[in-house]
Amino acid sequence: MTFQWGSEWQQCYVEALLETDPLNLAARVEIAERVILARVGELCMSSDGEEEWQAIEDAIKGLAVLRREILKSPIEINKARKPDVVKPRMLAS
Repeated sequence: MTFQWGSEWQQCYVEALLETDPLNLAARVEIAERVILARVGELCMSSDGEEEWQAIEDAIKGLAVLRREILKSPIEINKARKPDVVKPRMLAS
């Protein structure tokens, strides 16, 4: 099985990387982490996916950096504004 760019976990990861709204960033990171963990569960049942495992490891490290930035960011949040409801986007087929 060959590794293909554009799977759901990769889409969610890229969306987290590209999120510019600090209020939505934490939600995007959480979604990406959840989808990546689901994919890890699938890969544990399979014997292939060496390239994908490496990509997942890199993505987890990238999300950890984003999480650290979220935690140390002194964001002043307007109490009247709530974060947008953030859902993963799906690529058009």
